Amino acid sequence: MQLSSQGVLALLAVAGLGGLGSVLRLLLSRWDGFLPYGIMVANVLASFLAGFALIFSSASGQQSLITVFLTMGLAGGLSTFSTFAAQTGGFFQADKRLKGVLNLLGNLLFPPVAVVLGVLYASSLLK
Repeated sequence: MQLSSQGVLALLAVAGLGGLGSVLRLLLSRWDGFLPYGIMVANVLASFLAGFALIFSSASGQQSLITVFLTMGLAGGLSTFSTFAAQTGGFFQADKRLKGVLNLLGNLLFPPVAVVLGVLYASSLLK
C-alpha cells in the first residue's frame, strides 16, 4: 500500500495528537480519590471531543481531516476503556463493590452524555 504525502502527514498528525492525548490521560490519571476520577474525566473529555467532531463531519458531508485528528488522534489517545475496566475489576477483586459499581456506572453513563453535550456545543457554534 502506498501513501501519498498528504496521507503520511495525516498519519503523523494522528500519531502526534494520539501521543498528546496519552500524555494528558497520564496526567489526569494522577487525580485519584474515592474513585479514579482522572480516568473518568479523560473518558468524558474524549467523548465530548468525539461528539463535537461528529457535527463537523456531518456539516461538511464527509469525514474531514479535523474530525479524524480529533477523534482518532486526540480523543483516541485520551480515552481508555481498558484502564477503566481494569480499575473496576480491581475494585471488585478487592471486595470494594460500591466503588466498583460507581466506577462502572460513571464510566458508562457520563461519556454518552458528554457526546451529546459536544454535539450540542458544536451545533450552537455552527449556527
